[in-house]
Amino acid sequence: MRDKDVRIGVYICHCGTNIAGVVDVEEVARYASSIPGVVVARHYTFMCSETGQNMIKDDIKNLKLNGVVVAACSPALHEVTFRNAVKEAGLNPYLFEMVNIREHCSWTHTDRRLATEKAKDLVRMAVAKVKELEPLEEVKAEVVNSVLVVGSGVAGLSAALTLARAGLTVYIIDKRPVLGGFVTRLVNIAPIGIRGREFVKPMIDELVKMPNVKVLTNAEVISVEGGVGNFKVRIRQRPTYISDSCTLCGYCEKACPIEVPNEYEGKLTMRKAIYLPFKEAYPPKYVIDENACTKCGKCIDACPVKAIDLSVKERYIDLNVGAIIIAVGHEPYEPDKGEFGYGLTRRVITSLQLERLLDEEGPTGGRFIIDGKVPKTIVFISCVGSLIGNKTTNACSRRCCSTMTYDTLKILSKNPDSHIYILYRDIRTYGFEEELYWKALENGVVFVKFEEPPKVEVMGDKIMVYVREATINKNIVIPADLVVLFVSMTPSNAGEIVRIFKLSRTADGFIREAHLKLRPAETPTEGIFLAGAAAGPKGVMESVIHGAAAASKALALLLNKKYILREPLVAKVDEELCSGCLICVGMCPFNAISVKYVGERRVATVNPLLCMGCGTCAAACPSGAMEHNGFKDKQILAQVRAFAGVVV
Repeated sequence: MRDKDVRIGVYICHCGTNIAGVVDVEEVARYASSIPGVVVARHYTFMCSETGQNMIKDDIKNLKLNGVVVAACSPALHEVTFRNAVKEAGLNPYLFEMVNIREHCSWTHTDRRLATEKAKDLVRMAVAKVKELEPLEEVKAEVVNSVLVVGSGVAGLSAALTLARAGLTVYIIDKRPVLGGFVTRLVNIAPIGIRGREFVKPMIDELVKMPNVKVLTNAEVISVEGGVGNFKVRIRQRPTYISDSCTLCGYCEKACPIEVPNEYEGKLTMRKAIYLPFKEAYPPKYVIDENACTKCGKCIDACPVKAIDLSVKERYIDLNVGAIIIAVGHEPYEPDKGEFGYGLTRRVITSLQLERLLDEEGPTGGRFIIDGKVPKTIVFISCVGSLIGNKTTNACSRRCCSTMTYDTLKILSKNPDSHIYILYRDIRTYGFEEELYWKALENGVVFVKFEEPPKVEVMGDKIMVYVREATINKNIVIPADLVVLFVSMTPSNAGEIVRIFKLSRTADGFIREAHLKLRPAETPTEGIFLAGAAAGPKGVMESVIHGAAAASKALALLLNKKYILREPLVAKVDEELCSGCLICVGMCPFNAISVKYVGERRVATVNPLLCMGCGTCAAACPSGAMEHNGFKDKQILAQVRAFAGVVV
């Protein structure tokens, strides 16, 4: 603005007594009216009220204001309120500046005179900035009414179902050949007592029948471009080599000469290179493990319907989606060889392997036996891989304690003569799961609290467990027939996901949400949401809820919308000044900056839909070509000069 054209209104809020109890608001208003360019300065009890907003609107219309300053509370609370008021009066909402004199003055100072002087300084600085502000227009982006869900565990299935039921097009992909995720390996989901595969089957059955749902298994995201409302996603889908005409006859599996450990049975048994992961699997067909297959062709000869084609190549699929939900789940911690005796004997197993032993469809048909014998004395060790052992994370896995207590009851129902010890640092059974803890106690399960991790010695056929009981402060020696290590949850491919989607990780390696308490289903990148154990350890019920929450956020963004509006307070490149050094590209945490060519000259360009306005690029730019709308150099320097007492 040119000085002679400047017509600024300044409005000081009392905020009841929150501000006026310390700051002399009348004095601040009098001072503001003396600043060059200010044509009106008022104070009012609550500027955010309808009366206060109408005061601003009337002055804009009657006094032809072309800039507004409101000195009140935090912009986080009411900046949008005042912007909307300014907009309704016909003034560009980005010719408005809000000054925080509550948190920065009245709530931080007890000296009335000093707090008032500071408020004057802040108002003077804001007026100087408003003189340099430029009208900005919101960025309009067309919306694609479809969502990509990455991962098909319970969180991904919950999210996909919520979206599909609302009518959106849903693409759900999984890197594995079947849907269902980790929960399909659980014999029972505590505290409800239902098999994991039975739990997800109705979800999958409903989902795959919906015409607006597309399922892609053996598939992974390899690149993401664009931004909220219109992401361009490239997916690589590896072949399963078997068509949908597969009748599940199993002749191919019998003919296959290759055997490898079966990950779906906790590697307790072997499977063929061509195999059916489990009988309820979807898609309902055999798959070929390309890492194990030698392509001998015996399965092709055995197949009566010619469903096998080993010449099939991987394919690439390009999708346009309005939002993305990351629900990649977790992987169970794999103990190192020798860690609590693991790998030294078949009678030290993990909690996942125990799940498979207890399953009626598991490797022993539900009979609880190890090496052909029924174990009598069983020791459970909790928190392996998290709070004790060769730790990969410091996070409690949340579901282990309830599963541990439930599994003791399951074992006792099969073998009532079993003696079971639970060695724990902390027991964290909450809600209805507390009942499992008390039932385990009532059924004779011995709980042993430790501070120092137990020691497991394997001596031939004998296993000895040494632990110091923290409550009675005595050493205990337990000769065990079976030791079960309840292992922690670890991030599933989080590093690659973070790299592709330009996200960040927690100290434990999981994907970081935008805000743990206020935005737990969102990421800092608008349009990309989080669900389930991808964001940290969760139980099955919590993952279902988290998946639905992420879907609800996506629905709020996309449902019944043709376009969305984004704030224009983003970075902007002056192509004349840009030297093409691309320091900003590497600095941007949101992957919002790319390269383009002006003639033969390389320059940076900003995608306003991806830019979150953090300002990192503007601070890093050595040539001053990168500036931030609403926070340009001239605007910041105007505030600095005003603070220094230079006449504005």
